[in-house]
Amino acid sequence: MKILVLYNDTAGKSEAKETAEKFQAYVNEQGDEHQAFLQASNPDVDPKDVREAAKKHAVDTIVIIGGDGTIHHGLQTFKEKLDELKIGIIPGGTVNNFARMLGIPVKPEEAFENILTGVERPIDYGMVNDQVMISTMTIGLLADTAAATSQEEKQQYGPLAFMKRFIHLLIKKKQYKLEVIADERKWQGKSQLLTIVMSNSAGGFKNFDEEAKPDDGLFHVILLPKLNILRFILYLPRIIRGRIAKVPSVEYFTAAKVSIKAKEKTVHTRTDGDPTDDLPIEMKVIKHGLTMLVPEEAQESK
Repeated sequence: MKILVLYNDTAGKSEAKETAEKFQAYVNEQGDEHQAFLQASNPDVDPKDVREAAKKHAVDTIVIIGGDGTIHHGLQTFKEKLDELKIGIIPGGTVNNFARMLGIPVKPEEAFENILTGVERPIDYGMVNDQVMISTMTIGLLADTAAATSQEEKQQYGPLAFMKRFIHLLIKKKQYKLEVIADERKWQGKSQLLTIVMSNSAGGFKNFDEEAKPDDGLFHVILLPKLNILRFILYLPRIIRGRIAKVPSVEYFTAAKVSIKAKEKTVHTRTDGDPTDDLPIEMKVIKHGLTMLVPEEAQESK
């Protein structure tokens, strides 16, 4: 196995480089069967340079150190080659929903071992215009919540930070006039929230939608036309259990392709927590397009 290890060495991320060096040392201790090469990957590094490093070392595996946003960025760099690569994760974010969803250990030493001894699991990813999506695409409440929640709040309060902001923005009752075409289905109307998920985690919650699986070849579309505070509180236990699709007034459907437009001039989207193209957007699922390295027990229990 020839591994390119991506780490973010910008301010506040210095521990990622240290983790990368520890992983490289771990790989070297295992003998000559595996090799690990380190590569900084951050907004100041040209993605072409990262791809050149992978080509130079003829790697077959990309290991990404970080949380969901960092994973998104790393996969975006290699979006043309994802069908040729294995992907390993060393969690380093504040929530790590993607890694947890796949059963990847959060402790670095255990994650190191998983990369060399884990099994391959094919899962889906999505494309939002030309951007890779591994987890969620949001418009409205969840997008605005993610944008308004600071890194410090996430580190201090975890999912509760999202909930606090979500309730605050819910009170404002902002809606967008959307047109959604999901495969053969068309929906038009005002909506406070639109979120599309590819697994059961979203917005800092590991159990957001119990029906979504990372390898079912589908986007799971959740539309919330309107929800007042009393209804939100009433159905909160259902939402917490991942049964948002069962909440009255929620529009829920699945599709492999989705097109979204808005009547408003500017409507922002966020994909995997990061800003992406304003509407309109075109989305499609790449079924089993990612080969992830996961613990054998996680593969057996999927």
